[in-house]
Amino acid sequence: MAHSRGLKVHRSQGETFRKRLVELGAFDRDRKIGSDEVHLYLPILDLSPEAEEDLRSLGDFDLVEAEFEEAERRETVEKLLGSRASFEVVGDVAILDDLDGEAAAAIMAVHRNVRTVISSMTAVEGEYRTRRFRHVAGVEKTTTLHKEHGLRYRIDLEKAYFTPRLGTERLRVAKLIKPDDVVVDMFAGVGPFALLIAKRGAKVVAVDKNPEAVRLLKENARLNRIDGIEILEGDAADLAERYENFADHVIMNLPHTARDFLKVAMRIAKDGGIVHYYAIAPEEDLYGRDMAFVEEGASALGAMIRILRCGVVRSYAPHQYNIAIDFEVHKP
Repeated sequence: MAHSRGLKVHRSQGETFRKRLVELGAFDRDRKIGSDEVHLYLPILDLSPEAEEDLRSLGDFDLVEAEFEEAERRETVEKLLGSRASFEVVGDVAILDDLDGEAAAAIMAVHRNVRTVISSMTAVEGEYRTRRFRHVAGVEKTTTLHKEHGLRYRIDLEKAYFTPRLGTERLRVAKLIKPDDVVVDMFAGVGPFALLIAKRGAKVVAVDKNPEAVRLLKENARLNRIDGIEILEGDAADLAERYENFADHVIMNLPHTARDFLKVAMRIAKDGGIVHYYAIAPEEDLYGRDMAFVEEGASALGAMIRILRCGVVRSYAPHQYNIAIDFEVHKP
């Protein structure tokens, strides 16, 4: 037994906090999770003030000192390689940042569910925000079935963008939305925000201009037997006239160019409605630039905004972060 720091959370919240700690690089894999009748005790590494603030957005927890058993030593990709490999797993497909056959072999040895390893040839590009990949190992394919928060998603990684690294953020937003709320997802993709929210009882309008994404979104709605969702193929810029003052929540998950659609999103929002805005921001100015974009958009409409939350969603590239700003819109 070793005495170290941990997070004390309610059992019902344990997996949500564990996943977020892993994403933040703050989960201590060398210690076992502890428990009592009501709570789980999650072993943690150093926790920065920013990471602690991020965790507070998920729910209540206490920072505690506790006794943790040492975890059994598992084989990891890092141990097999002797170095760290950057990758993510979508369904049974692993996506490597670099073309590395040795890393691919290590991933398939450790992650027995992985049948395919591919490598990104490009960053997200083009009108439809897609990537191109090169086959590295296993079955040659880019399609898979991914499970997240109890839902299943058919995904073609070359035809519609998807990352599992937003799973915790999607759940955070879904928990803010009441069953009778109206939600517009302006850049819905294959539906991971829209379907999770609709499954919880809200009325959702999901929009994307990529026809392949829309096809997969419709298939995923059927696959999960979700009603209460209107699926549209079209440009989010054209939504304002049809859906003015319509939504309790507007989701803007287009982090590279969402700023170009801020005025549209604010028009779609009801008076008092909430916009969930995403951007890629430099480490030296995480929120200032995009807060200015939000203020500028509101001023152009004669509206006022109230910032509810700013947070880091994930690391995106060296010294760049995917951020989220939630703000409330108040109209004249």
